[in-house]
Amino acid sequence: MSAAQFPIGPAAVADATKASSPVAAVVSAMRRIDPAGGPVAADQVRAWADTLMAELYSAHVARWEYRHADDFAPGCWVEANAEQVYYGPQRGLVIRALFDKPRVPQPEKEHVFKNRTCTRCGAPEYWAGPDCMPTAQPVDPRTRLPFDPRWLVQPLQWLRDAGPFALNRFDREHRAKQASFLLEKLQAHITECEKP
Repeated sequence: MSAAQFPIGPAAVADATKASSPVAAVVSAMRRIDPAGGPVAADQVRAWADTLMAELYSAHVARWEYRHADDFAPGCWVEANAEQVYYGPQRGLVIRALFDKPRVPQPEKEHVFKNRTCTRCGAPEYWAGPDCMPTAQPVDPRTRLPFDPRWLVQPLQWLRDAGPFALNRFDREHRAKQASFLLEKLQAHITECEKP
C-alpha cells in the first residue's frame, strides 16, 4: 500500500477499518446506537452476536504439535497426527495447538533482551517462550531479626562509608551493597516497631 492509498479523513479510516474487520464493523455499529433512543431489534443483536462469536471464538487450529513430557531441548516439537493428539496424555506426550491468528502478546509480558538474555526472567533468547514470566525471588532470611536492630545501625553505617582500602573494588562494592541492604531493612523494621 503506497502513501497515496492511505485513507485521509476520519470517515475514510472508519470505512477502511470496517472493510478489513467484521468485528470493527460491529463495534462501530454498536457505538452509533443512541443511548436515549429506542430499543435495538432482536434480530440486529443476534446478527452482532453471531458475527462476534464467529470472529472472536472460532479460531481454527492450523497445526497440532507434540513433544515428550521430559524433552525440553530446542526444536523438540514435532507435528502430530490425530492419533497422537487423542492419545497424547496416556502416552506421556505434551500437545499444543498452533492457530492461524496468533494471540497478541501482552505488553507487560514481553521479553526485554540484552546480550541475548532477558533482563526480567533471565531466559536466553533462543530458549525464551512467548511470555516473560519472571521467577519469584526467594525471601531473604535476614529480613527477620531476633534482637533489637538499633544495635547494628551505627556499625553498618561505618562499614558502608569507611570501607577498607586493602579490598579490591568488587569486594568493596559487595560489602557496601550488603551493608546498604541491612541498613534499609533495619530502618524499615525500626519504623514498623515504633508504630503504636
